Amino acid sequence: MMSKEIMQMLDENLVYLATSTLEGKPNVVPIGLCQAISDKQLIIIDVMFDKTRKNLEANPMVAISFTDHKRRESYQLKGKAEVHTDGPVFEQMQQIREQKAERKRAQMQQAVEMSPELKEKADRLKEWRKNLKPRAAVLITVEEIYSHMPKLKD
Repeated sequence: MMSKEIMQMLDENLVYLATSTLEGKPNVVPIGLCQAISDKQLIIIDVMFDKTRKNLEANPMVAISFTDHKRRESYQLKGKAEVHTDGPVFEQMQQIREQKAERKRAQMQQAVEMSPELKEKADRLKEWRKNLKPRAAVLITVEEIYSHMPKLKD
């Protein structure tokens, strides 16, 4: 089971999703939208998956790795993925995406106000994101959790 802290870190950080072919050829991609929806499941969004999607369809076993620099913690989660292109899980992902987009817009606005030279970059990023259409929601059931941090001896 994921702790509330791990669930929050998933929401706040860039995570890396690892998949592999049936033959074991690995693929790792950065994921900007990852949200825990319970202490056992999380949703990620597929907007540009190619190899990743093929891997998920052939082999649903995945790993997610992330580091939270503020908390000085790092984890790997392993589990099984299901791809949803419609239905309740897809709709839930759409709602989460909208909520995250609102937060990001507010954060970007604050950054632009503090640093006007960021406005051009922010505008380009906003335009790029506008063209990204979700293709699927990936529901991951977490089966194992590992800390990347070394155990300190007493």
